[in-house]
Amino acid sequence: MIKNNSIYVDVKRIIGEIDPKIYGFNLEHFTRFETGLGNNVIYGGIFDEDSKLSDEHGFRKDVIKACKKIKVPLLRWPGGNFVSGYHWMDGVGRRDDRLTLYNFAWNTEDTNRFGTDEFMQFCRLIGAEPFITVNAGSGTAEEAAHWVEYCNRKGNTFHSKLREKNGHEEPYNVTYWSIGNEIWGDFQTGHMKAEDYAQKARDFSKLMKKMDPRIRTTLVGSNLGEGPDWDQTVLENLANPFIYHNQAVDLIDTISFHKYYSMLLPGDEDDYYRILAFPLDAEKQLKLKKSIIDVSLSKLKEVRHGFPSTSSNEIGISFDEWNISGSHTLRDALSISRYLNVFQRLAKILEIGCFEPLVNRIGPQERYSAPISVYPDRIVLEAGYHVFDLYVNHTGSLAVDSYVDSETYDLEFEPGIKVWNSWKERLYEKVSIKNISFLDTSTTLSEDRRTLYIATVNTHRDEDITCSIDIRGGTPDKEGLVHELNAQDVDACNDRDNKYSVKIEEKLGISVDREFNYTFPAHSTTVIEIPMT
Repeated sequence: MIKNNSIYVDVKRIIGEIDPKIYGFNLEHFTRFETGLGNNVIYGGIFDEDSKLSDEHGFRKDVIKACKKIKVPLLRWPGGNFVSGYHWMDGVGRRDDRLTLYNFAWNTEDTNRFGTDEFMQFCRLIGAEPFITVNAGSGTAEEAAHWVEYCNRKGNTFHSKLREKNGHEEPYNVTYWSIGNEIWGDFQTGHMKAEDYAQKARDFSKLMKKMDPRIRTTLVGSNLGEGPDWDQTVLENLANPFIYHNQAVDLIDTISFHKYYSMLLPGDEDDYYRILAFPLDAEKQLKLKKSIIDVSLSKLKEVRHGFPSTSSNEIGISFDEWNISGSHTLRDALSISRYLNVFQRLAKILEIGCFEPLVNRIGPQERYSAPISVYPDRIVLEAGYHVFDLYVNHTGSLAVDSYVDSETYDLEFEPGIKVWNSWKERLYEKVSIKNISFLDTSTTLSEDRRTLYIATVNTHRDEDITCSIDIRGGTPDKEGLVHELNAQDVDACNDRDNKYSVKIEEKLGISVDREFNYTFPAHSTTVIEIPMT
């Protein structure tokens, strides 16, 4: 057993309010590889018109139930790489009249039977905010503005009336819009340089916000693998607002960040500790992204021309694609837990987070996991699903300052993506992380500040860790509640035959005080819920 570990919590030091949108997900028209699951994230995933498990509109009822339990706050659609060749008008109107078209991103056919109205209906069924990505690859600013018109405008214009004709009299009032996807990559339809994207995005955002000034736009940021130049160019060209109806309107509200790490197979101890370190590398990258935003904004002078302003002149981060190696094991669930700890700790700078994807595994040989696997006859709630259940339902909305003193280890590695078939191997820059704590903690308070939550990942593969917990700035009640995510070993996973190998267990009535000890089991995520008097 590892000894001499401490967690210090200062209840009075509020870092910031946690935006629930950090627990969001992606939906993309992604074609599946042969695994025996449904053939797609959309078709055969959330939407299956031929399934006995679907409602009268084609939505899988078991998926809806699972999404509602984890209160999915935000869904980003329709991509992802898919969107750069997608024209939204192909996916509206009577389903049987829609054309089947070639999916350039994933080299397959798409029936277009799932489009804007179906997406909006699914969001409403599960209670999620829609987050629409527009086509900045082969699309135009006018096309994007008309999409905003279709979704948000009440009036006599063509696209507003088209929505009504399609059976939706009232506007959808979609707040969150993203202008393109990873347009910096030569794999993307419409790939361009930062200067060209900045000009194009300016045209897009201006027309879209003229259609509805209330919307919030996310612009494409880099993954920082090539340095800060892309982000600086975009920010310095779009950070100043434009004037519309005597108001200063922001062109950019958030800038995106995407990060994936390599496929590493279960069972290797080195791989285990690498995967558990990945979120800390992402944390460094997110802080760097914030620094780039601050430096870029400091170079600019706010332009208002004497007009009233509704601009906040603040630009947040939208981490709207992320995932780690996808074996669906407890190991990966622990890494996801550490990611959500990072998100909570960065509450002041992170506005949006979208795990990729919501359902079904994706990529060559299923490189990336999803929290829900959809089979023709059932669904399986994977290990990662229970992490979102734990954090969404058993942590608070106010991030609190805390400090962990724990034994550490060091790692240096290349998080390379090993891929097969038609994909080319690509290696990222070497990553070096020092002083990686075996314990990782995020502390939060309920909105009324009457309950403290201490979420802790014991990343040690083999050892329990006994830890002293010191709570300052408040008085705990005498009894706490524990929710623990764990399994027999780090390679445990949930599947068709063993649906509950990885699960959350509740422990009642643990003794707590301003200072108390707790033993965190090996390879576990634990939330200690403490009433405050």
